[in-house]
Amino acid sequence: MKKLLGIVVLGLLLCTNANSKITIFNKGTFHEGDVYWKHKKITLPPGKWEVVEREGFSIGFWDGGEVALVQLSDNYITTSFSFGEVDFKGRYQGYIAPFIDEVLYHNEYDGCYKRGEYTLVKLFKKGKVHNCFILAHIELHKKLFYPDDPRTKVFSAMLRRWVVERNVKLPKIMLCVDGIYYAPAVRDTFYAWGYCIDPEFFGASKNKFFTEETSEYHPSNINNFPDKKKFMNDWIITAAKLHKSMELNLKAKEHHKLDFSEYNIGEINETNKITSGSSLAGDIKALKELYDEGALTKEEFEKAKKKLLN
Repeated sequence: MKKLLGIVVLGLLLCTNANSKITIFNKGTFHEGDVYWKHKKITLPPGKWEVVEREGFSIGFWDGGEVALVQLSDNYITTSFSFGEVDFKGRYQGYIAPFIDEVLYHNEYDGCYKRGEYTLVKLFKKGKVHNCFILAHIELHKKLFYPDDPRTKVFSAMLRRWVVERNVKLPKIMLCVDGIYYAPAVRDTFYAWGYCIDPEFFGASKNKFFTEETSEYHPSNINNFPDKKKFMNDWIITAAKLHKSMELNLKAKEHHKLDFSEYNIGEINETNKITSGSSLAGDIKALKELYDEGALTKEEFEKAKKKLLN
C-alpha cells in the first residue's frame, strides 16, 4: 500500500488549489468515479471508496500530499487505493534528481528494478524522467506491522492505528501494483499511486500458503498453480489499464508512456479508462453487496459469481 511514495515522502498533507475543482478527502468520507486532486482528475477503480488516511507536509522547497482509500466487506479489506505527489520548486531540480534516482534504483528493499518477488516491472527512464510500473504480491500484515525496511513503519503509522481502532480484518495475501511518474518537462511533481486487491474476494481459489516467499503467487511458485497463474495474468491486464489511465490523467508525454502491447489492453482514452478486468471485479463486488443485503442467498451468490468467472 505504501512503498515507493512512503520512502520519498516523510509526511504528507492534502493541499488545495482555489483555481480548480477539488475533492475534499475527509477521513471517513466516500468517493467513486472521477475525483479531483489539486490540478488533476484521477479516475478511481470501480466501486465506492472510504478515505482512511490523508497526510502531508510542506518543508522548504517540498510540498506533498497523499490520500489512502479502501473498500470493505464485513469490516474486511478487499481493495485499497492510494495516490500522492511531491511538488518541487524548479530551481532546486539539481538537488532532487539524484535523490529520486537513489530512492528508486538503489534502495535495497523496494524500487523500480527487477526483484525476485516482483511479478512484473516496466520502466521508462531517460534523463530526469521516470515512469515505473511494479506488480507483485504482498504479505499485508507483515507489510504494515513488520516491514523489511524499518523506515516504512513510520509512514504507515496512521493506517495501522485505523486498522486497530476499527478492528479491521486483513487479507493475508494481496496482489498490488505501484506506479510512478515524474517528468519535469510536464510538471515539477513526483506522482505515485498504488492499487491492491484480495484475490480470494474476486474469485481466486483459496490460498494455502501465506508468506511472501511461500505464496502461490510468488514468481518462483506460480507455475505450479495454473489457476493462480491465470488469475495473475488477468490482474496484470487490469493493472496495466489503471497505469495507462493514470498516464492519461497526468498528461504524460507519448514517448514517456509504457508499452503494454503484449497484453492486448486496447486503447485507453477519456471514455474507456479501466475496462474488462476491472468490470469483472465491479460485477463481483455488486453481487457481494446484494448478498450482504440479503437479496441473494449464499447459494445464489456463489452460483452467480461462478457464472461471471467462467
